[in-house]
Amino acid sequence: MATPQTGAGDPQRSLELLWREFEPQPSRPGPKPRLTVDRIVEAAIAVADREGSCFGMRGVSAELGVGAMTIYRYVPGKKELIDLMVDRISRFEGEEPDLAGLGWRERLELLAEGSWQAYDDHPWLLEINQRRPVFGPDSMAGYDFALSAFEGHDLPDREMNLVITAVMNLVTGTARQYLMRDSAEEAPEANEHEWWEVQAPYLDRAIESGRYRYVGRFKDEQAWNITAHQAMRYVLDRFLDGLAPRMEAARRG
Repeated sequence: MATPQTGAGDPQRSLELLWREFEPQPSRPGPKPRLTVDRIVEAAIAVADREGSCFGMRGVSAELGVGAMTIYRYVPGKKELIDLMVDRISRFEGEEPDLAGLGWRERLELLAEGSWQAYDDHPWLLEINQRRPVFGPDSMAGYDFALSAFEGHDLPDREMNLVITAVMNLVTGTARQYLMRDSAEEAPEANEHEWWEVQAPYLDRAIESGRYRYVGRFKDEQAWNITAHQAMRYVLDRFLDGLAPRMEAARRG
């Protein structure tokens, strides 16, 4: 099955739907419609959380308890719906942090942790090709927050974008390695525990052969006991450590 991607549908329709609240809404007499775009997006996210990015529009209709063709009155198709879903997941949930007390590092850490949480809650997001992003109000709010990390620092616009891109790449890359779910169509025959159990004797013999001397030096069994979040935080912390001198040099006096 082809990989879903953002920006694959009608860009005009996606943008009209994403920015619909910024347009004047016509007043219609009579009862309010049973469905809204927001309800459809929330239902689609719930279906994708269960089924992955391969979900179908019929599944979304069933989630809402409406006829298969009903939702097409609100969204043109799955391609445009993907744009709306990805933007919706960018929305900050809960109480917004007090940015006045946060420095550049804390703000970039919040960006990374928020992105990690989104991938953890919605692993199907890792299956979406976002090479062609479609910016909606929630995505723009997230980007605006990311740029706030450079408040009080004189960095070129391009360099700020490079820093944000680097943070997002290290979070996304680690999430792809640890958080992506098994494919429903090509499901593995063995679960993860069984897979490592089968590998163990082969790895033991390989190390005992002496051919892999650096691997053989590992003595601490806990060396392999690394959680997904620990892996992400290690590379994030080292990146921010390396960025610190540049940020201090760019701090406004």
